[in-house]
Amino acid sequence: MSWPIPSFSSIEKPKPISLRLWLPMLAVIATAAVGVVLLLWPHGKPTHSLQFWGTLIGAPLVACALVFGVKLDSWEDEQTNAEELEREHDRLKGLWRDWTRRKLCIVDVAAFPATTNEIVLLGDATVNLKNKDRTVSFVWAQNRATALWRTRLLHLVAARFADVLRTRREFVVTLMLDDTSLTQAEVWTNRVERILGRRVPRGTFHVEAQLATGGAQWITQLVDTVDSNTRLVIAAQFWTGIGKEEKFSEGAAAFLIEPCATNTGLIFRPMTSACNALEEGLTQIKEFQTTPDPLTDVWSAGCEYADSSVLRSVLKKDPKYPVTEHMLDGVLGNPGPASGWIALAIAMEVMRGGGPQLVAWREPESESLHLCTVSPMPQKETTV
Repeated sequence: MSWPIPSFSSIEKPKPISLRLWLPMLAVIATAAVGVVLLLWPHGKPTHSLQFWGTLIGAPLVACALVFGVKLDSWEDEQTNAEELEREHDRLKGLWRDWTRRKLCIVDVAAFPATTNEIVLLGDATVNLKNKDRTVSFVWAQNRATALWRTRLLHLVAARFADVLRTRREFVVTLMLDDTSLTQAEVWTNRVERILGRRVPRGTFHVEAQLATGGAQWITQLVDTVDSNTRLVIAAQFWTGIGKEEKFSEGAAAFLIEPCATNTGLIFRPMTSACNALEEGLTQIKEFQTTPDPLTDVWSAGCEYADSSVLRSVLKKDPKYPVTEHMLDGVLGNPGPASGWIALAIAMEVMRGGGPQLVAWREPESESLHLCTVSPMPQKETTV
């Protein structure tokens, strides 16, 4: 389903009073009033008195004023009601807009797809989709034990975020893992504590682990929670066991979330939508969440052909604001439990300094499609 935003009907303001209609009508009323005065004026009473002329002139004016005054009063009431309703609609829309734009502030982000180390190349919409319907593993993880894969990944994450984490006294590490990896959560936790403990010796942190699926619900809960913790999220999906090939491609992503940080990337409130409500959901995102900046790119992972068709038809309606589509399954291979996290990280990393991005993903064996708007990371400062 889409967000529970009520539909706001269009407000019809009363049409302006037409002089072309009312001037002839007032002339008729004035003439009738003059006729009544002449008809009812007593016989034998002088007509050259001030009373006669005052009545002859005043009666039409009073009649016209009464008739037009009733109409004007009714028109002003309708106009006032319409303006008050319009202001109330604007107020409610503003509240819903603020609700949809609740966000996570991302200090830094990193994506680790198995197919390439050149993340920036994924921003090319014409990239070769050679990995469609294939499973891809990390080259450096092939024929190696799970422990070595895990250690290598955590070292990559630690190297990327250690400098920032050293400036924080406390933080939380949240592991988003595939089903099999979650059964080894204790091993993951020990390895994280050892590697980050060496890289950030003065930092105090604890580690928690959960399934990578349900990321949209997790983000929604976090944006609605007053949470002052700095949080490092590590999402990963990989094959367990030498020579054991899974149904999904390997990959990982990491996000450093810090409430109220400035000059950051942003992850806004996600939406979970059924296929038959997708068009309504996209319309809500365009109207409430991305206004006034239009979407520039859409990134999809695990989406079916019908989903992609709706995305294209809704997002590309306005030729003034072209939207570039990136189908990550053709580049990264078959999606898995953490593919949504990986797609979010790629969109925020590749499009640094760009406009709003829409990320759409479907989790394994799920009929719902998740939609999430992100504001990419700011451009890295360059030194001359």
